[in-house]
Amino acid sequence: MLHRALSRNHVAYFYVCQRNAFPSIVLARSRCDSSRACGRSGGAICGVSGSIAIAGAVGARKQDAPIAITLVIFWAIVTIFLLPLAARALNLPTGVAGAWIGTSEFADAAGLAAAQTYGGYAGHVPGITGTADAAVNSFTLMKVIGRDVWIGVWAFVLAIVATTRWERTGIESKPNAGEIWKRFPKFVLGFLIASAIVTIVSHGYTYADYKKVLQPSLVAPLQALRTWAFTFAFLAIGLTTRFREFVAVGSKPFYAFTTGVVVNIALGYVLSTQVFVDFWTKLGQ
Repeated sequence: MLHRALSRNHVAYFYVCQRNAFPSIVLARSRCDSSRACGRSGGAICGVSGSIAIAGAVGARKQDAPIAITLVIFWAIVTIFLLPLAARALNLPTGVAGAWIGTSEFADAAGLAAAQTYGGYAGHVPGITGTADAAVNSFTLMKVIGRDVWIGVWAFVLAIVATTRWERTGIESKPNAGEIWKRFPKFVLGFLIASAIVTIVSHGYTYADYKKVLQPSLVAPLQALRTWAFTFAFLAIGLTTRFREFVAVGSKPFYAFTTGVVVNIALGYVLSTQVFVDFWTKLGQ
């Protein structure tokens, strides 16, 4: 069990370097503006949550976050259908396909839907091996553990970068702790607290008992609450969005984000189907 856990951590770490460190280092070292920061973070870190968090961290303009969110949601919807169909055409094992989806999708809900769809092919479509759980587990490992957990780290880093490099006034000054804390997305702390509570409560349960007892009584109500919270959040974003601002921005953000989508999908495919194919194929067996 320890060896398998270490293997998973190594794989997750490699993917994190591929998906998060490089784009964020580019952000930190370049003379980047807030619109690019929101778009790149939405694609590399955590989708919509990443765009919102980084928008606050770098002091983005009002229109920057909605533009990035729109691009994230658009491509998340496209890849819900694209990735399972492409993986099915290639007859990928469920674990491999789930990992590819986890490295390529932008939204957790969209990626989970794609992984569950592909997992449903196991045992029903000739040539597709593995289990339905393997697709979901590999997706969760890559998207949630490998990417989403970095949202707080890069929000903190980019808050420092924005206050010390992008917003220079010509006067040398040290990072202001109060300003960084003001910009830091507080909902990240909510993620950590919720994770800690569930971890403590579920400690000592077997996986079977967790699915039977805690899943319906604790996790399911929290997931329902999360769904409503996200619904109202997106409603608020939609009500404050002005499409005339999109026209003023032009097509450059779309082409830039789309280029990132192509790179993510291609690189994720190589890593999942070539570099770590043995690990993902054995997952769940």
